[in-house]
Amino acid sequence: MTSSDRATVYQQRKDLFSAELSKQEQVINRISILRLITALAVLLFIYLSFRDTLYLAALLASILAFTALVRRHTTLFREKVIKENLLKINSAELAAMKGDFSAQPFGTEFINTRHAYSYDLDIFGEGSLFQFINRASTFSGKQALADCLTTPLPSAEEIQQQQQAIAELSTKVDFRQRLQAMGMDSKETKESKQQLLEWLKRPSLFASQTFWKVLLVILPLATIGLGVTAFFLPAFKPFAILLVLVQWGITGFYFKRINVFHDYVSRKRSVLDQYSDLLKVINAETFESAKLQQLSATTHQAEAKIAHLADLVRALDARLNFMTNLVVNSLLMYDLQCVYRLEQWKEKNAHALESWLTAVSEMEMLNSFGTYACNHPSYSFAIIQSQLSITADGMGHPLLEDGVCVVNDVAMGTPQKALIVTGANMAGKSTFLRTLGINLVLALNGAPVFAKKFACPLVGLRTGMRTADSLKDHQSYFYAELNRLHAITEELREQRPLLILLDEILKGTNSTDKQAGSIALVKQLLNFPCLAIIATHDLALGELEQQFPSQVINYHFEPTIENDELSFDYTLKRGIAEKMNATFLMKKMGIIPS
Repeated sequence: MTSSDRATVYQQRKDLFSAELSKQEQVINRISILRLITALAVLLFIYLSFRDTLYLAALLASILAFTALVRRHTTLFREKVIKENLLKINSAELAAMKGDFSAQPFGTEFINTRHAYSYDLDIFGEGSLFQFINRASTFSGKQALADCLTTPLPSAEEIQQQQQAIAELSTKVDFRQRLQAMGMDSKETKESKQQLLEWLKRPSLFASQTFWKVLLVILPLATIGLGVTAFFLPAFKPFAILLVLVQWGITGFYFKRINVFHDYVSRKRSVLDQYSDLLKVINAETFESAKLQQLSATTHQAEAKIAHLADLVRALDARLNFMTNLVVNSLLMYDLQCVYRLEQWKEKNAHALESWLTAVSEMEMLNSFGTYACNHPSYSFAIIQSQLSITADGMGHPLLEDGVCVVNDVAMGTPQKALIVTGANMAGKSTFLRTLGINLVLALNGAPVFAKKFACPLVGLRTGMRTADSLKDHQSYFYAELNRLHAITEELREQRPLLILLDEILKGTNSTDKQAGSIALVKQLLNFPCLAIIATHDLALGELEQQFPSQVINYHFEPTIENDELSFDYTLKRGIAEKMNATFLMKKMGIIPS
């Protein structure tokens, strides 16, 4: 599917949902008017029923009609919200095709300047890979995507399964957008899921389940029975009142603890409702790939259970109505009934709740990658190989527009272990490092990469490109960089295979010291199971190819100066750079005399 075809699909869906939304708003308006008329009819028949009981049938009919209209209005309004979300989704996809991702969250909450590579590669933040890919709506879904982008899959088998799942989802535009739309009004926060799981670990209010099971049946039945008897035999009235007082006494004894329990659980109702809706969407779809079938099997178990939990929490919320609370607690010990049933649910399902919620989060994560794959059909899935080598044909940076991005080929580990990339400022060295790094992150998550062909091993990714000093830790820029390099060498000593991307290392020291340290570091890296790309302005590092011809190879990016104008082709070329541009630009800008 070409970009023009995708734009047509998104525009058609946008037009479709816009038309459906307009019709639905008209229906909702008509039902609102009918609801008002039936409400007035109910009031009228109540008045008339006092004069003539023949109007009772009409009163009952009008009440039933009003109830049906309220339910229909609620259903239509929910569908209206979903269609509004679908309209937003397709508008956002059309904007994204033009390079505008402002509708997508940045993922700034996941920025970690000390992560092994995410900060250097712009995985999170404005204009990041996360913003580019994310289509998750719940916080847990975003967290699952963030976890993937920072912790690649550990085995070739899992990567292959994820590739199959993403490829399948890329063809299911209706499902993908429905899942995204259903979660767009999520009120889940960073703490919601954790608090829900912590509730499962809290001790129960009712330690002896058998005792309360019996009491919560016998006492309300006895109270109602005596109440009915007292209506016909007034002598039983004191006994009925006594049982009511007993119920209020027991409820009052637990009142504070019930309030704390209710306050904690009630805040999760909207989140549970949201998960219940997402589960319905997932369970309505059939899947072929092994990973999606496995997730679907888990979510099928979860749908009824989580919907029941949401209903139980909703029932507990009814105690907030004073009159309802007064009546039902007098007759049924309603508060205790609700808490008891919630704790019963917890006893039966606590062991599985986390896996159910995780399954939904994983589906949202895969849904994001599925949309990414759909939007980039020319991208390819990586080949995961055993040998420590990386080859890429026509590799580009996925965040750059197709018409702007210059693609390059790269081969390393066949047999060279270290690439020294020299070149002028702005020539493309740093972008090349980020291009390879981001595509490796995608490859090891089973997502398509921006390349005609991409083959890589299961390898750890470590970068040193944007090291920051830390006033909090009393750490200078230079010392922070040394710590990063020390951590990398420690991992190498444990024989962990790594891809190492370094950009202008040892910037915090003088040029002589920097050169000596950089050369020594490259020599050190050659002793370990790693692949390394070092981008540098220091042409002396290029001499390492002569000393280690089978292990080090030189590449460069170079500008072109024609008619006193500087231009770049951003094409990776063999050999050492010959042209630099700092002096030229300083003269051009009048900083120094020409």
